[in-house]
Amino acid sequence: MTRMSSPRALALRIGAVALLLIVALIGLLVREDRARAGGQEVRLAMEAVDPRSLLSGHYAALQLVERLEDGAPCPPDLEAHYGHNDSWVALSPTADNTHQVSGGGATRDAALRHGPVVVRGQADCRQAFLAPPREPTEDGPPVEERPQETFITLDIGVDRFYADQTKAEALEAALRRQGDAAAPPAFAIVSIGQDGRARLRGVEVGGIRADLNWF
Repeated sequence: MTRMSSPRALALRIGAVALLLIVALIGLLVREDRARAGGQEVRLAMEAVDPRSLLSGHYAALQLVERLEDGAPCPPDLEAHYGHNDSWVALSPTADNTHQVSGGGATRDAALRHGPVVVRGQADCRQAFLAPPREPTEDGPPVEERPQETFITLDIGVDRFYADQTKAEALEAALRRQGDAAAPPAFAIVSIGQDGRARLRGVEVGGIRADLNWF
C-alpha cells in the first residue's frame, strides 16, 4: 500500500508546487498590470535596433532614441552617472505631447532639478559631425561643415514589445523604415510608477497605437 501510494503522493506534491507557482505568477502579473495602469504615461521617441535581428519570436525589439536639433547640446548631468547601478533620468514635456530627456542625477531629487518627471535608468548622449569640411579643389567647390547631430539613447528597461506574430511583423516593418525621412514617427508609450520604474504600456507608429495587454 505504501509503495503504491508513494508515486501518487509525489505527484500530488509536484502538482501543489506547480499550482503555487502559477498563482504566484498570476499575482505578479496582476501587480505589474496595476502599477502600469496607475503610473504616469509618457511618450518617448523610439527606433529599431539592428534590423537583421529586430524580430525575435513574438516580440519586437525596441530602442529609445531621441534625436535633437542640429547643434543642440546634451542635457546636463547625464555622463557623470552613466554606468551607475542606481541613477535617474529627468524628462520634460514637449509641445507635441511627448517627453524628452532633460537631465540626469544620482538621486531622484537631483534629477528633479532638471525636469518634472524622473525615471530610474540611464541616458547616453552622443554628438557627431555629419560631414567634414572640404577645401576647394579641382573636383568641385568647397563643402561647408554641417552642424553636429546629437542623439540620446535612453536605457530604462524598456526594450521589447510582446505581441502576436502578425502584429509583431507589422511593427517590425514600420520600425525598419525609421531611417527614411518619410517614415512615420514611432513612440514607446511608457508608464512611470511611484517607484520610479518604467513599464511599457504600448507602442505608437504613425499615429496608430497598440497597447500591451496580458489579460
